[in-house]
Amino acid sequence: MRSGPSLRTLLLGVNSLVLLLPLAAVITLRVYDTYLVRQTERSLIAQSVVIAEIFRERLHEERGVPIDEGRSFRPRGRERDVFIPVEPVLDFTFRLERGDVSGDEGKPKEAILRVRPSGDTPARRAGARLEPLLKRAQVFNLTGIRVLDADGCVISTSRTEGDVCMDDLAEVQAALSGHYAAVARERISDEPTPAIGDVRSRGKVRIFSALPIFEDGQVIGVVRASRTSLDALTSLWQSRRGLLIAIIVSLGVTMGITALFAALVVRPVRALTRDAIAITNDAPREPKTLRWWTPHELRVLNDALDVMTNTLRERADYIAAFAANVSHELKTPLTAIRGAAELLAEQSGAMSDAQRRRFIANIDLDAERMERLVTRLLHLARIENAGEAGGETQVREVLDAIAMRHDGRVRVSCADGVPKTLAISEDHFMSAVGNLVDNAVRHGGDHPVDIRVAHEGDRLRIEVEDRGTGISPANQPKVFERFFTTERGSGGTGLGLTIVQAIARRRGGSVTFSTSGSGTVFVLTL
Repeated sequence: MRSGPSLRTLLLGVNSLVLLLPLAAVITLRVYDTYLVRQTERSLIAQSVVIAEIFRERLHEERGVPIDEGRSFRPRGRERDVFIPVEPVLDFTFRLERGDVSGDEGKPKEAILRVRPSGDTPARRAGARLEPLLKRAQVFNLTGIRVLDADGCVISTSRTEGDVCMDDLAEVQAALSGHYAAVARERISDEPTPAIGDVRSRGKVRIFSALPIFEDGQVIGVVRASRTSLDALTSLWQSRRGLLIAIIVSLGVTMGITALFAALVVRPVRALTRDAIAITNDAPREPKTLRWWTPHELRVLNDALDVMTNTLRERADYIAAFAANVSHELKTPLTAIRGAAELLAEQSGAMSDAQRRRFIANIDLDAERMERLVTRLLHLARIENAGEAGGETQVREVLDAIAMRHDGRVRVSCADGVPKTLAISEDHFMSAVGNLVDNAVRHGGDHPVDIRVAHEGDRLRIEVEDRGTGISPANQPKVFERFFTTERGSGGTGLGLTIVQAIARRRGGSVTFSTSGSGTVFVLTL
């Protein structure tokens, strides 16, 4: 039978899922925040690239030099590359920096940023021409843009910090060295948090990117862009329809898991409960087929219930048959004893001494037969219903003792390798072999009886052979039946071979026979 998952495995899985849900929620939120940050950074990169190329055009116009459509705007070493994509650098491990250098409007702190030196250069004039465009664009995209010259000083801005230098900032330093950089800083704002549906961001993280502008392999400027990242709540609100669908699907999955566990555990338990009630009411169990996913413990419980039901039914049948047999076997001697007792009570005075002695002898004989019958019945009941008796038996000594009871008519032979001892109760061993030998002696006439012992695998094989007339074909099927005997008149109870069979079965062995007109051989395996 294919074994299903155990209840321990199922419970461990469910409890692990429950324990991991908070951790999964935290990780999911972090991943989603990172996704939103990277989306914001991608947007800043796209805007910065466009602003950089517009600034380059303005710069070339101020210099009076036409723009080279070749490789002059590419970084050193990558002049031959057709495409040079700029990828976001903020990932799952990004750290939110404190001690911000700008507030909500991107205004630098004087303690960090130095004042821009005075002077008129083509770069500053190009920046001045670009600044109106930056201010107009910010009205729609809410992005703060600063164009810096090769010294890291602001030459064009969408805000008001056009008189400072930002070369002390980490992202600007990286850009001036020719590398794109981005940082995430905590947003500081004195304005109230906007409504969830407002176009303005409610986020607490502001992204700052710095994109270098190249000319003939040299950095001629930096586009520094900043924008507050979209917060998760606002993003979810904007995707509320999809989120509602996801919640509905999650509820459906939860209900499905609940139904699955009901099918895995509750239904089999209810079925087993119905079976237990049926057994209590002496009603037959309904046949059922357990699914492969049924938990292992419930399969074991179902199998145990099947075994228990069969055992109880067999025990009930055994008790019924036992009671019927006992009542039948005891009825004859009890009737005889009662009849003899009534005759003695009513006609004792008219009887001779010989008659009275004969009736008393019959009563004694029937009482003795009843005692022998009850003793054997109790012995059989103990073998069939009690646990296996422990102990150890000296095989050869017990066999010799059995042979000695019959005045030399029984011969014992043991093959090589036969163990000296056998893990079985001596009483059971002697009863099993003794009944076979007694039966062989009674039916073997004056011929000797042979006991042959051999070692067969991990079993002991005992053959008891007589040289009588054999068992008739009509009696062969009844040999092991309880109370079957051909010697009832001489005191036979018909329980000897039944006891032998019960002991063999208790030991997981067997007892068989073969018979012919020249004798019978019983083979007992223990």
